[in-house]
Amino acid sequence: MSLEDLRDIVVIVYGVMGIVLMFGLCIAAFGLWFAIRALSASVQDLIKDPIKPTLQEFQKTAQNVRGTSEFVADSAVHPLIRVMSVGRGIRKGVSTVAGLRKGIRGK
Repeated sequence: MSLEDLRDIVVIVYGVMGIVLMFGLCIAAFGLWFAIRALSASVQDLIKDPIKPTLQEFQKTAQNVRGTSEFVADSAVHPLIRVMSVGRGIRKGVSTVAGLRKGIRGK
């Protein structure tokens, strides 16, 4: 075996090893790409998971506050407004009648 034959064998072996290594790296890169996509989807699901129940609880709380405020308005505020308006109406009517009597007496 001559030095040229040995050189050719080494070049061929390194070439084959380079091709095998290139295929191995391509497979590893695709595997890593798919793993990163799966991990990204899992992280997004984990981020969305606590937000959804929190938003639902916030909506329930807002509905409870709205219902409570409507109840208070219907049971306390509206009757109080009616009573105050009737009282002011009577007061204004009495003052008007009293003002007319003063005008008639003065003439």
